Amino acid sequence: MANAFPFAKYFGEINLLSALQVSEGDKQFADRPPRNPETKDLLLYLGCNVLRTAHLAQTAIIVLKAMGFDFNTVGGPAYCCGIIHHKNGQPAAAHAYTAGSLRHVGAYEPSKVIMWCPSCNEHFDDVVSQEHDVAFPYEHYTAFVARHLDRVRFTRTIKRRVAIHYHTGHPQQESDRACARAILEAIPGIECVEVPNPPALGRHCSSTYIGRIGRPAWQAAIAGVARAAAEAGADTLGTIYHSCHREICELETGYPFEVVNYITLLAEAMELETPPDWYKEQKLRGDPRATFEEIRDVVEARGLDPQRVRDVLAKSFAPACEAPHGS
Repeated sequence: MANAFPFAKYFGEINLLSALQVSEGDKQFADRPPRNPETKDLLLYLGCNVLRTAHLAQTAIIVLKAMGFDFNTVGGPAYCCGIIHHKNGQPAAAHAYTAGSLRHVGAYEPSKVIMWCPSCNEHFDDVVSQEHDVAFPYEHYTAFVARHLDRVRFTRTIKRRVAIHYHTGHPQQESDRACARAILEAIPGIECVEVPNPPALGRHCSSTYIGRIGRPAWQAAIAGVARAAAEAGADTLGTIYHSCHREICELETGYPFEVVNYITLLAEAMELETPPDWYKEQKLRGDPRATFEEIRDVVEARGLDPQRVRDVLAKSFAPACEAPHGS
C-alpha cells in the first residue's frame, strides 16, 4: 500500500540517531533481548523514541545510579510497547510487539518498572493492561524520583527561573506535571514560575497529538507558552517529556530562555557528569550537511551507511523550509 506507515524506516531512524550519539561500548542499557540476564528488583523502561535524544536516556540512568538504586535498563525498538503499530492500523502486530517486550522485560524478573516514555505509559494504561497479563507494577519516572528525593544529594545551587512546559487534562499528565515541579522546586536556587499550557496540546508533543489539532494550531499554542514564559521573566523553559524536548528545543532561537529538560537540571544540581544535548545542538545549528562532515569519522567507525545518515540528518535537523518533502 502506497500510504502504509513506514515502520522499518521509523525504527531505523531511532537506531541510527542513537548510534550516532552512543557507541556500543558506552551503552548503559540493553537494546536486544536478554540472554540469562542478572535479575534485579528495579527495571528502567526507556521506550524507543527517547533514543533520538540519547542524552536524556543517559542522564536518566546516571541520576538513578547517583541516587543509589541498583537496576536494569532496557530500551529501543526491541522493547517497543506496540503503540506505533497500534496507532497506525496494525493491532495484531502491536499485540505481538507488546507480547515480545513483556517477555523480554519479564526475563529480568523486576518487582517494579520505572517508565520514562509518556507514550509507553499511555499505551500500557489504555491498551496493554487490558490485552495482556502485566506481571509488574509500573510508574512514571517523575513519580519515582519525586518519591525518593530524600536520596538526592544536592551539591550545587542552580540559579534559574524556570517555566515548565507541561501537559494537562489527563490524570497521568497532571501527576507528571506535579512531580516534575516538585523535583525542580527541591533544587537549591531554582524558582518555578507558572505559565499556562493549554489542554488542546494533548498528553505530550508527539506526532499523534500534534496531528489531532494540526501543526499550525500546535505551533500557535506553543508560541503562546513561549511568550508567556518570556513575559514571566523565565530564563529556562523546562521540558518533561523527550517528545516535547525534540519539538520545542529550537525555541531558543527566538526567545530569551534556554530549553532544558528537568532531568538535566537535576543532574546539574547533583554535579553529575552527563552528555551534552547533541540533538538540540543540531536543531539550533540547522545545517545537516555540516553536521555530517563533523561526524563523518563516527559514521565510518561505527559502520553506518553514509547516505542513510545524510537522509536522517536532513529529516531531523534541516530548517522547516528545507526539510525533505513529507517529513
